[in-house]
Amino acid sequence: MRGRRPTKAPEIDVLAQHYLQRGLRKHPEADQHVPNVDDIETMPLTKLLNLAKAMGLDANAVIEKTEADEDEQSRYSMRYPAFRGELEFDLTVSLLGNSVTRKAKVVYAHTPEWPYYDLHKQAEFKGWAGTCYHIEVQAVPERDHEDGSTTLETPYWVQLEDITQNDVLPHSTWDAVLDAVDEQCKAEDAERRRVAAARATSPTKPSRRRH
Repeated sequence: MRGRRPTKAPEIDVLAQHYLQRGLRKHPEADQHVPNVDDIETMPLTKLLNLAKAMGLDANAVIEKTEADEDEQSRYSMRYPAFRGELEFDLTVSLLGNSVTRKAKVVYAHTPEWPYYDLHKQAEFKGWAGTCYHIEVQAVPERDHEDGSTTLETPYWVQLEDITQNDVLPHSTWDAVLDAVDEQCKAEDAERRRVAAARATSPTKPSRRRH
């Protein structure tokens, strides 16, 4: 009597497995099939396929939909970052025993990992997390006069091209910068929600009727 051949799992690459994990985890009925939906993120492929079957879902359809949704989420967040702004700080530079402190700022476009109030959608949204930023420093030109005096002219901002790259500063420094940006965005998000809630509860103006 011949033994049964083991059932082979369909050929799904690592990226497709990632989409399957995320798609099943986000499904509204996932918590009815697993004790903790977060465990889906680390499930091996065979268990994922069994879970999809138990939920009455086609694994390939879940993969395709999740990939399409995340592509759209990424495109939207690149076009409309959640927050754009500036975060000012003081920058002290020491050179050959001389130190000077200048105003500086992080100029950023930031989409956080947490849900935020989206100004374009006028609703809560969770975008594709990512941050683009650069550092600008305020230059203060000096003018020397014949009498030996010096006056300061109108300051202007200069972008530092390479300071955020090539390990000029330790990673912990940039982690602190991004944490500060994220905190500022949380404060802005709270204000957005406050304004939206006030707008939603404010009475509408009565229309003028002609008599």
